Amino acid sequence: MKWLFRFTRLRGLAAGWAYVPDAKNPKLARKILIDERLRGRSKLETIIHECLHVCPGGPAVDEAHVTESARDIARVLWALGYRETE
Repeated sequence: MKWLFRFTRLRGLAAGWAYVPDAKNPKLARKILIDERLRGRSKLETIIHECLHVCPGGPAVDEAHVTESARDIARVLWALGYRETE
């Protein structure tokens, strides 16, 4: 399954957006937008969070569960030394 994944400047307070097909838009491409201004662990957590939304079954998962899961996964990866390099 293909996803469009892009870092861009987002308006408002959102750190990321996930777009998935639904009943109204069954042909909508799966797309993730991440605010390009994010850095460090918050960037990692947002990437994981939006990926969880786009995964099969993700749209049906409660937002609180996605948020907690993304935070936990990011915490583990950060503790293991994950860092983005330029």
